[in-house]
Amino acid sequence: MKVLKLLTILICVVLSVNPPVNATNPYLNLGFQSGTFTGWTGYNWVYSTEVSSNNTSKIQVTLPTARRQVIMSDTTAYDQTVGGLLKIIPKGYKYSARLGDVITNADGGIGQGGFRCWEQSLVYKLKVDSTNSLLVMKFACVLQYAPDHTALMEPRFKLTLYDQSGNTINTCTNYDVYSTSSTVKGFQAYTSTNSLFSSAPKFNWRDWTTVGADLFAYKNQTITIEFMSADCTGRFHFGYAYFVADCQPMALNTKYCAGNDTATLKAPEGFESYKWKNAKDSLVGTNQILYVIKPADGATYKCVLTSATSCTDSLSTTIWKYDPKADFSVTPVICNDSIYQVAFTNLSTTNRGTLSYLWNFGDSTDTLANPVHAFKTSGWHSVSLTVSNSGDECAVTKVDSVETFYPPLVGMGGDTTYCPGYTTTLKGYGADHYDWTYNGKTYTSQDSIMIGAPGGAVTMTGYRSDNVCYSTKHRTVIEEPYWDFTTAPDVLYCEGDSAVLKAKGALTYLWNTKETSDSIIVKTPGVYTVVGINPRGCEKTLTITVTEDALPQAEFSVSPTTLNSRHNQINCSIPQESGVTYYWNFGDSTAIEQGASVSHVYTTLNYGLCKVTLKCVNENGCTQSLVKDISIVPFVPNVFTPNGDGVNDVFMKGVHLQLFDRYGMKLYDGNAGWNGIYNGKKMDNDTYFYMIKYTDSTMQTQTLKGYVTLKK
Repeated sequence: MKVLKLLTILICVVLSVNPPVNATNPYLNLGFQSGTFTGWTGYNWVYSTEVSSNNTSKIQVTLPTARRQVIMSDTTAYDQTVGGLLKIIPKGYKYSARLGDVITNADGGIGQGGFRCWEQSLVYKLKVDSTNSLLVMKFACVLQYAPDHTALMEPRFKLTLYDQSGNTINTCTNYDVYSTSSTVKGFQAYTSTNSLFSSAPKFNWRDWTTVGADLFAYKNQTITIEFMSADCTGRFHFGYAYFVADCQPMALNTKYCAGNDTATLKAPEGFESYKWKNAKDSLVGTNQILYVIKPADGATYKCVLTSATSCTDSLSTTIWKYDPKADFSVTPVICNDSIYQVAFTNLSTTNRGTLSYLWNFGDSTDTLANPVHAFKTSGWHSVSLTVSNSGDECAVTKVDSVETFYPPLVGMGGDTTYCPGYTTTLKGYGADHYDWTYNGKTYTSQDSIMIGAPGGAVTMTGYRSDNVCYSTKHRTVIEEPYWDFTTAPDVLYCEGDSAVLKAKGALTYLWNTKETSDSIIVKTPGVYTVVGINPRGCEKTLTITVTEDALPQAEFSVSPTTLNSRHNQINCSIPQESGVTYYWNFGDSTAIEQGASVSHVYTTLNYGLCKVTLKCVNENGCTQSLVKDISIVPFVPNVFTPNGDGVNDVFMKGVHLQLFDRYGMKLYDGNAGWNGIYNGKKMDNDTYFYMIKYTDSTMQTQTLKGYVTLKK
């Protein structure tokens, strides 16, 4: 491998014209309109002048082939190899095909000792006729410059046309370019800052270039179009291409119509320059389109077309003013014609040339000069005839109303059942005008009739505009039978609660709350309405009255609020409300008591809190409850008599007791209770001070302080 001093990469981007997004192309997927390779054939092979043992023969591949032949579909994307300066799909096109790909480090590429040397091609066979004899292509190339390579080693792009015998068509449209092709014009320089190309940052690239190939000499032959791109035959340089193709007639399009003083002459697209000359061989224009003001009939012009590859073609045209006029007549159809077809006679004219026709019957089109059309409906139809000549450029249109009359297609539409209290409308169709008979009265020349109670038989007669043909139809209109639409009865709910309102029997529902389900939840008293609509569209309205019931009062009095083993009865009361029942729970496992005033005696008391619960229930089941706490404390006598008579001999047995004399000396500390003795001696009658600690029912420690009098 020669030492690489300067690397300039060839990226041949070849895009022959893909028809504009909204255009149609009669040649099967020539421009990749389907976003696939349908109609195209692909080939891949490897060719290296350095490692010939890796060379392969040219083989056909299944398309698409990863990194070799790929459809591009992102119309907003740019080629990043040249810094985003080149769009991968040209403006106005949806797809392009890419040949080849960039060498990356993942390939063991630049500076990694990688081996590529891929060559790839795409081939298309085209049957040439007068409508496709101009093949248009666009391409852009980025050439890799490597001074240590011979031309045949460099990346390459090649475009070649072959006749049906496989011989190369000698046309300047054929394009074969290498890295150092100094004769190729239109290239720009670009130096990449991408680290991937750090050893070869320089690129020479060519933006979109359009060329056209005149294939008229190969009319009725099948020619072959081949696009090829190749990496270099060394190791590190790559080339790839994007392209599409399109065909059009090899002719000048000339438009000069009556009512316009300017003729428009349009040359085929795809050429680098245009030179228009008149009959005196004077240059009169250099754009693709030439406008000629008030030309004389028979004036001749020619256009010399030069492609970007210096291909030159010359086309001529003669200007004639065309004055087509559109007109037609209709053959009347008899009343009992079972085919109900209408015959159209073309009366259009033109001052020269031939006309083409386009009929639009509203339900279909036709291109015959004198068509016969069977309309799908009876009545009046808008029909248009557009005639054109001079390559469909000069077109005029006539629009007229055509009447058909076929009795089986005359009738009346509308619902023959009306909702109670409402009406229904019947409307005639298929005729010019209508008479109606209903309830002994006749209504003439009106398209529709409105019918309500009492309903009954309706007769409609539809007429053709001349009143010669007519058709009579009969219908019976009835009132919608009764349908069962119901709601739940009026609802009462307790204060702070909610109510469910339900309706049934309708297809759809609408409450005055704007809700549309068959049931709703309400939390506010009032009158609620629901409108139900059945499948026919009849509606009924029902109401539900919702009442809120106030909760009974639950505030009660209790006395006393503190209990002990000596005083163990409480009294509870509440003012009696009408229709309210009171249920008392005293929290000691005894039975629930009832009444507005109750007394309760606790037989078992645990220190701490006792809860008294009152539940008030009114006659509608609305409930209110209230809980009050009662404190349970130890009973502490204010006198005790340790005289041995077995009554009140021990002070506060069962709690933790500390006892002090009036001087603060501790006489007792324990829970067995004090018997009035200190250090083996009975204490004198006197007042003593205590501090009692006990654990309540919530396992909290409580403290009581006071004094007690000892009497022997």
